[in-house]
Amino acid sequence: MEDKIILIIAFLFSGLLEIGLSIPLILNKIRPNYLYGFRVGKTRHNEKIWYKANKYMGKDFFMMGFIISTGSLVLLILKDELSVGEIALIGLVLLLFPLVIILFRVFRYLDKL
Repeated sequence: MEDKIILIIAFLFSGLLEIGLSIPLILNKIRPNYLYGFRVGKTRHNEKIWYKANKYMGKDFFMMGFIISTGSLVLLILKDELSVGEIALIGLVLLLFPLVIILFRVFRYLDKL
C-alpha cells in the first residue's frame, strides 16, 4: 500500500478512536480512575467535578475527532497533489492544534468549577 494512504488511514483511525473514547466521557459512564479521563488532582478528589470536567472535555474531544476524521478524508482526496511530508505535517497539525485548544479550554473550565 502506498505510504500516503497508510499515513492518511492512521490519521483517520486516530480521529475515529478519539470519537469512540469521547462518547463514554460525554455520557458520564467513566468513574473516577487513574487511567482514562481528565485526571488532575481537582477531578480525582471530587466526583462531581470529575463528571462535569470529563463531560466538558469529552464534547471537545468528540469535535476534535470529527475534525481529524474529516481532515483525513480531505487528505485522501488530495493525496495526489501532496507529498508524504505535507500529509504528515497537515495530519500533525490536525492532531496537535485542537489538543492544545482543548487543554486550554478544559483547564479554564476547571478553574470555574
